[in-house]
Amino acid sequence: MASQMTAEPGALSTDGACASFVEVDRCSGLSRAEFVARYQRPRRPVILTDAARAWPLYGKADPEYFRQHFGQKVVRVRGREYPLGELLELLQASTPEKPGPYPCKFAMAVDFPELLEQVEPRFGYSLPDRQGSALLPQRLFHGVNNLEIFFGGRGGEFPYLHYDVMRLHAWITQLHGDKEFTVYAPGQEHLLYVNPEIPWQSSVENHHHPDYERYPLMRQAVSQKILVRAGETLFLPCGWWHTARSLTPTISVAFDQLGPDNWSDFIGDVVADRRRLGAAAKGLALGLYLRGAGVLMSVAERFGAHRQAHWGGR
Repeated sequence: MASQMTAEPGALSTDGACASFVEVDRCSGLSRAEFVARYQRPRRPVILTDAARAWPLYGKADPEYFRQHFGQKVVRVRGREYPLGELLELLQASTPEKPGPYPCKFAMAVDFPELLEQVEPRFGYSLPDRQGSALLPQRLFHGVNNLEIFFGGRGGEFPYLHYDVMRLHAWITQLHGDKEFTVYAPGQEHLLYVNPEIPWQSSVENHHHPDYERYPLMRQAVSQKILVRAGETLFLPCGWWHTARSLTPTISVAFDQLGPDNWSDFIGDVVADRRRLGAAAKGLALGLYLRGAGVLMSVAERFGAHRQAHWGGR
């Protein structure tokens, strides 16, 4: 099937105003080679309109579906427990003036294991993924969820500006509703007030509406707004800063990818984190090990390794 590409205008802005417009491609029918050449290798965000179409959950994951199947399931958000049906009612009533709780995100393997088969097969664009490799110390991913489901209500805003930890590629599939992403290309870290204690997060408070007197450099940062609609998948390459807000009630599934193309970026973040924690020597040793392991992984990938299409492993 030949690829189809359309352009979605997204506001490219500085100083909170629309300065110009850029094009965010919306594609269908891309071959893996086309995806790698156009987007993964040059690290350009793209919206894929058909990536998740084979998922059984695709096209049926609306609030009513979750009320019927999981309405009594107790979930925890911001230290409070809710039956999921009650939480969905709050999100349905959410407004920008009085938003419901957000983000309501859950590790799918822990909180909704019944859904794992409903979001398979993992689409080929997001493979290979080295996160589950036996050569990779899994303690590096302690506290990191590789597959999450998000519920949101109108006006719900993600609480911080960030890039995905350890410079993993981000894949976000919008199952229901419309979500607006604000993204900043890498290289603008000096303008984004990076938190020295958590270097993958910005320390800017109320970043959706920043106080430019308090954060004057943010005026110079160039941002782009991307609208992701139900059924679409957003690919955000490693190191792209982003945040999001729900324009309607939303349901999303997100996961990360560690492949050969962002392996060096991953090692750099891991080593820098050890250095920040005062373990520079251990970080250096870990970096040397990971570089060697990466060579072995690359050889194994020539024979099909790390191309698991189903959710398993850690």
